Amino acid sequence: MNAKKFLALQSLFYGFANSIEALVPLLLAPILTRMLDPTGYGVWVLFVTYATFMRPIVGLTTQDAIRMRFLDFDQKQLDQFTHTALLVMVALAVFVSLATMVFGDFIETATKFPKAWLVSIVIAALLYEVFYMVLALQQFHNRRKQFLLTQVIQAGLSMAFIVAFLTSGWDWRGVVLGRMLGMAIAAAYSLRSLGFTLPSLFRVPKRSFYRNIASFGLVYWPAGAVVMVVGTTDKVVAAHFLGIEASAMYGVAALFASAFWMVNYSFVMAWTPWLFRKLKAAAEDGMQEVVSVSALYFVLAALAAASFYFFAVLFAPIILGEAFHTAIPLLKYIMLAIVLQGFFMHNMKFLHYDKRIEMMSAFSALAIGLNIGLSILWAQSMGIRGIMLATAVSFLAAFLISGVLVIARYANLQKGARTLAG
Repeated sequence: MNAKKFLALQSLFYGFANSIEALVPLLLAPILTRMLDPTGYGVWVLFVTYATFMRPIVGLTTQDAIRMRFLDFDQKQLDQFTHTALLVMVALAVFVSLATMVFGDFIETATKFPKAWLVSIVIAALLYEVFYMVLALQQFHNRRKQFLLTQVIQAGLSMAFIVAFLTSGWDWRGVVLGRMLGMAIAAAYSLRSLGFTLPSLFRVPKRSFYRNIASFGLVYWPAGAVVMVVGTTDKVVAAHFLGIEASAMYGVAALFASAFWMVNYSFVMAWTPWLFRKLKAAAEDGMQEVVSVSALYFVLAALAAASFYFFAVLFAPIILGEAFHTAIPLLKYIMLAIVLQGFFMHNMKFLHYDKRIEMMSAFSALAIGLNIGLSILWAQSMGIRGIMLATAVSFLAAFLISGVLVIARYANLQKGARTLAG
């Protein structure tokens, strides 16, 4: 019960902190769905989608590398690793930005996104990656005050800038600029709170981890990017086969599911450091406590998803403009997909602790491949609903297969604990 109380309190805190960010798109929805037409909103959805997809390309999933190695590094090594990671991110962002300029015409045709604003996607991806990396550091350092304040700054400034730009007559471009400004200021604050100064960031690290970061990022990329790639696939398939307006409807439906995802992610944030420490001692202490918490998670996650769904159905007609009401019947499908996505990520944390990144990437690649194939197939026969069902089936398959390995891992640890007790 002590473990459950601790995790409950930690989850409530992270749930509250993460809900601040989750509330931004929900609070903006009444404004954006009334001040932007479906096409303009669709371009904004594509911007967020591509920036999210670009994050692991620019950042090489460094935040997960930090989580995996946090307990192995002393503070000096951790600072060196983080500094090197930031330098690598900036270098990759510059390279990708140049590539978008060179191949702008082709990328514009393939992505349905305006060529002149392609570089903004890369910059946003860099800002997102830095922002979430420092949140991971604040989480593992248990600096909850800084974690909360970083979220407040980002959310508050993003909303303020976006509303100011829209009321000044800007279209979706104002939404893009407002979001980027808010994220940039929050990222700068969070880096400063961790002890990084501007002069130190411009210095090349004396002891670097370039090879470590690059090798981890390349192998781990499917695992670190699976959620982003699947989300990107869904919206791009919707835009290509059903039109940009369909991508907008998908994005509107996903707003409410993303609110549930933040609650689910808050538990994972609180649970991951605790799980890693429990697994480290599992050979002696056994796995009963871990199994108990995991079982409780599956039950509560399903109940929370159902609650969010009924809330969304009730309030969506009030929040959304009339042009977007056709997205409401899609809520149940996207909510199911998000629940199964959370179940899969639960299994991945066990493999993450064991540093089995190749296996994590293999399961993630399975989910990505299934989603691409099924989305294209079902979009043509079932529309947006088919794309969402493809996501649910893909994560269900990956969850079930990865679960076999997790159960095998539990049985081995439990057997060892019983042997030591005997």
